[in-house]
Amino acid sequence: MADENTILTKIPDELTLQIAALLRNGLGGQPTTTNSENLSLGIKLEGDNYALWATLMKKAIGGRGRSSHITGEPSPPSKDDTAFAKWEQDDQCVFTWLIQNIDASLVNNVSQYPTAKTLWDGLAVTYGSETDSLHVFDLHKRANSLRQGGDTLEDCWNKLQKIWMTIDRRDPNPMKYAEDIQIYNNKVQEQRLYQLLTTIDDKLEPIKRDILKKDPLPSVEAAYAMIRREVARLNILKPSTTEINRPI
Repeated sequence: MADENTILTKIPDELTLQIAALLRNGLGGQPTTTNSENLSLGIKLEGDNYALWATLMKKAIGGRGRSSHITGEPSPPSKDDTAFAKWEQDDQCVFTWLIQNIDASLVNNVSQYPTAKTLWDGLAVTYGSETDSLHVFDLHKRANSLRQGGDTLEDCWNKLQKIWMTIDRRDPNPMKYAEDIQIYNNKVQEQRLYQLLTTIDDKLEPIKRDILKKDPLPSVEAAYAMIRREVARLNILKPSTTEINRPI
């Protein structure tokens, strides 16, 4: 099992960009508070966003000089040491910060840990594991069952992208040689193309068929661009309400 540092070093470029965006925008418009008893990142751990959350959380705790309570270095003082009472108070504070930044639906599963370090390690094992087969299965299930419904095309694309990014992080390409890596990536692209076409509205069946007739099949990004152009064309050609109601 990879340790927490190994997990964090594998954050993909997309997550790095998300971190930069959050920092530019003041952590989602909710800057870290100055009250020593409270700390808000502006985002909460929801499971899929562990890598981003852990990176920001580690920086926020480190910024308040409490990194040792999640890294374990240096080791805490013994219980008979006069410094233990102060260490325990600080540890409870860090524990509270962690809980404050975890989604309410997950709190009951993690609140039983005795120290901030054991809580931090438990979160890394539960949500940072790259070999969590059940979670990977759930992600694939969500991608396959996603439907546009009342969402915009862009909303659907963003939801799929988020799921795919998490799958890539938790279930990376297992191939060793360049040719095999490319073959695997091509199959993944094909699968994601089918997921995109399944997700979007049935009213776009004509453009779906056009995409599937292409040989070779386009990448999922190219297919999305084609669909966007078609949606834009249909919106331009759509008659206005005035035209619809105009008497013949």
